[in-house]
Amino acid sequence: MTQAPKESASSKSVSSPTKSSNKNSTTRYIVTVGAATYFFWISLYLYVPVLPLHAQELGANLEMVGIVIASYAIGQLLLRIPIGVGSDIIGRKPFAVGALVLSALGAVWLALSPDPWSLFAARTLTGVAAAGWVAISVLFASYYPAGNTTRSMAIIMSVNTMSLVTATFVGGILAEYFGNLSTFYGAAGIGFAGALLLLTAPEPRIISATRYSYSTLLGILKTPLLLRVSAIAITLQFVTFGVNFGFLPIHAENLGASKSEIGYITTAGLLAAVVGTVISAWSVKKWGSTRAVVVAAAATLFSLIAMTITTDLMTLGALQAFNGFGRGMMNTVLISMALASAPVAIRATAMGSYQALYAIGMLLGPAVSGPLAAAYGIEMVFWAAAVATVLGGALAVAKPFPR
Repeated sequence: MTQAPKESASSKSVSSPTKSSNKNSTTRYIVTVGAATYFFWISLYLYVPVLPLHAQELGANLEMVGIVIASYAIGQLLLRIPIGVGSDIIGRKPFAVGALVLSALGAVWLALSPDPWSLFAARTLTGVAAAGWVAISVLFASYYPAGNTTRSMAIIMSVNTMSLVTATFVGGILAEYFGNLSTFYGAAGIGFAGALLLLTAPEPRIISATRYSYSTLLGILKTPLLLRVSAIAITLQFVTFGVNFGFLPIHAENLGASKSEIGYITTAGLLAAVVGTVISAWSVKKWGSTRAVVVAAAATLFSLIAMTITTDLMTLGALQAFNGFGRGMMNTVLISMALASAPVAIRATAMGSYQALYAIGMLLGPAVSGPLAAAYGIEMVFWAAAVATVLGGALAVAKPFPR
């Protein structure tokens, strides 16, 4: 009678540490990949607040500035689907590590670029690096149970946004006190450090019941939900890269902002995007995905229209916060639906398809905005982005998303 309880206690003492150890290991890997993600986005965006200004200093006109910014989308448009397919077949980690290395190399090239066309080529390479976000985001989600898609995406998108906050805030200050080149070299060092960190995290094994084939990719590309979500995301990226990472810094400089103040204005939008990202899961639960997207589009639209008439830097920063809140919420809701549209084993393909399609907006935003700004003034860039936002909201309302 006295032996049985001892055995039971013994078995508990053996099994509990095992479960605890597995849980601790998973938590450690989540933190490691999260930290590497943080480094990844800092390495890609530390210099973004000054990139349009640096391009002008190298002799670029407004149209060329748009081309340089648009080049970031080329690699993402072409490579995100292949990276997604490759990640599902051979694993996510090799592509994730490679993305960080390419980001660092691209930053060095940007620093060494003597003219706008060299800057264009270097920024194209950083766009190839950014295509690796497919692998990084799905690698992070693979540490979570399949039912926790929205939670995992809200967490990693919060990391993404916080890293952009850090990058734009620190980048503006670095450029102010140490010159533009310091932001490029800083980004390179952070990218290499992130690659080394990511090497320490093993990738979870995923047993697939699906035999991968060409029809698998075709089936994903024909998914109605994924296509509609991607179409809305195109309008979102049009705004983000045409305005926020495109001509807003030049607009702010025209209003008298210093490089550090441009960094503060960009940071205000990104901090608000963190709030939008964090409450996205709550908003979907309370309102549903359709209303969440419409609320986000309304906040973005208001900010864009108001930006065309404001001449005060403090007001511009406040409007940028409205804009960031809307973009943060919409981005997280859309990426969650895109990831949930496919089985776990082929989610990298779904994510790659989604991100490749929304890269169309990343390309069109600055490519269209450059000629508009040159011909009609920078305010017209904000009106074009407002029209794109209305189109995105209309696509969400036309056919409500499933709850």
